[in-house]
Amino acid sequence: MQDSVIENQSLSQREQQFKELFLSEYGRMYKTAYILLGNEDEAKDAVQDVFAKLWTDTRILRKETTRTFLLTCIRNRCLNIIARKNEELKVMSEQLATALSMARADSSFPLSHSSLHDEEIIEAVNRYVDEQLTPQTSRVIKMHFDENKSYKDISNKLGISLSAVNKHIVQGLRKLRSTFKDREA
Repeated sequence: MQDSVIENQSLSQREQQFKELFLSEYGRMYKTAYILLGNEDEAKDAVQDVFAKLWTDTRILRKETTRTFLLTCIRNRCLNIIARKNEELKVMSEQLATALSMARADSSFPLSHSSLHDEEIIEAVNRYVDEQLTPQTSRVIKMHFDENKSYKDISNKLGISLSAVNKHIVQGLRKLRSTFKDREA
């Protein structure tokens, strides 16, 4: 088949065709992934994942549909990454919302040892959000968790994209998790 991009040929010929395909399409695929993910490393990983899967796949690609196929693959890979991150974010959001609501709770009743420990953690989390996160990330985290604002509300109020709101929350929660994971016990 002369009009295919990667044919059933010897390994060296297949490697050469694959290398040419990689070089010709990597930039376009990376830009697409970066636009969708907003992170250089994640975009590079997504493109590598698509090419790794393509390398092990036995289907023959036609030149006239290769670009469309690869862009569809990278889009789908990025959407899977976003869905996974959103699920992780949902779990972390629920955990942080619980911690922050406990911090705002009335503390006029006697505290047990464990609730005193929880209070200390909550104070430390609030202090970390105020002092260690960037001002914009801190603002976004507080608006979402303290004021119960939606991503859309935050986006409109701060004049940033929904993607930027998501990025600030994901980064903030990732830093919080990394900092406080050892204090849970």
